[in-house]
Amino acid sequence: MMDTKEQETAPESPGEENAGAEEVDNQAEVATADAQEAEEAPQAEDEAELDPESLEGQLAQLQQERDSYLDGLRRSRADLDNYRKRATQEKLQAASRGKADILQALLPIVSNMRLALQHADQDADAVRQGVQMIWQQFEGFMRDQGIEPIATIGELFDPARHEALSTIPATDDHPPDTIVSEIKAGYLFEGRLISPAQVIVARAVEANTAAK
Repeated sequence: MMDTKEQETAPESPGEENAGAEEVDNQAEVATADAQEAEEAPQAEDEAELDPESLEGQLAQLQQERDSYLDGLRRSRADLDNYRKRATQEKLQAASRGKADILQALLPIVSNMRLALQHADQDADAVRQGVQMIWQQFEGFMRDQGIEPIATIGELFDPARHEALSTIPATDDHPPDTIVSEIKAGYLFEGRLISPAQVIVARAVEANTAAK
């Protein structure tokens, strides 16, 4: 009779060893099958993605989107071209209307000038009064158009508005850097210089010249 210690260390029976080996084999087979399924899954997905019908559907959808974008681009370009043409036409029409308005405002002045010339050989005083009236009309026309004359005589010389043609020595009546006379009138259009005034300016007398 074997004691308890010998029973605990006794080897397993052959049947138990075979059962354990079979369990290990089963686990190995299961692992192998899982690995094969894992490898086959991406291949199945790739095959699904490479399906001709699916690819044709995707291609048709992309072509439809492309055609839609191209159509939208063509419409946008056509709208832009129409806008440019319309803007150019409106600009030309506005310029034409502006010219017509200016010419219409000038017609009374032209008529009075012609009338004055017709009576130039008659009373000189009447002709002078007629020319003065025409000038007043023309000044009113320029004011209406936003044109104003540049002040000159007695004003300080301003190189931004005046052009000095010559200078004369300053006097008590004409201090240095003041405008003595106007040779040609200058004008501003809406505050912007369009023609400088040509003037004669008083200059300061140098000390050595004054001593002489």
